[in-house]
Amino acid sequence: MTRVCVFAKTGGDGSTAAFWIDDDGRQRIVHMGSGSGSTLTCVLADDAVDFLRLLAIGYDEICWGGFSSAPHHDDHSSPKHNDLYRDWVRTTFAVDIPVSGESIVRHEDYMQDAEPADPFCRWVSQVGG
Repeated sequence: MTRVCVFAKTGGDGSTAAFWIDDDGRQRIVHMGSGSGSTLTCVLADDAVDFLRLLAIGYDEICWGGFSSAPHHDDHSSPKHNDLYRDWVRTTFAVDIPVSGESIVRHEDYMQDAEPADPFCRWVSQVGG
């Protein structure tokens, strides 16, 4: 059985987001760094609504991590450009949009981490070698 299914690009470096079936049979949304740019390898969200909330925060690219901080924007890229989407997520799912992603992304681990706390990063380490 295939346990990973890529569905989106997360940055210009070739990193992707995927659905992953964990060891308990739960579907989660994960990040797979490209390795040539981002090495972020972790569960991004436990479900689709939390993934939509993470996107609504307004990070330019989610491949680089940094979820403990609010997004940084230059003058051309403002969180205000995301207002319609943010409002849709809030009202459609009756959820809040946090200032940063740290309440959604529990463990920000990377391919090179010797002892990752993130279950997806540990799984990738085990199946990859």
